[in-house]
Amino acid sequence: MLAHVPVSLGIQLACWVIGHRLGAASRASVWMGCFAGAAVCIMREITQREYQWIQQFGDGHRANMPGYAGLEVWQWNSHSISETVVAILASVILAIVVTWRG
Repeated sequence: MLAHVPVSLGIQLACWVIGHRLGAASRASVWMGCFAGAAVCIMREITQREYQWIQQFGDGHRANMPGYAGLEVWQWNSHSISETVVAILASVILAIVVTWRG
């Protein structure tokens, strides 16, 4: 269940370091990293849902899939939802801690 957490935090920390090296404010860097880490985790789950849709309904062909199939969050399984939410929360908590510490 925690497989996305190190990915999200790793991307966030990488963005934070890159922002620091480029002279950006720490708050801005850590929040941009939070966004980037969350986006990666969300996109992974969208892609997973697309592959599931193709197997179940698309006769194995991506061309048969409507463009919105992966975006139907209500069709994601509970594992996908919980793993994504936990990863996003971990990144948000890190960003809040960094913001509070100044």
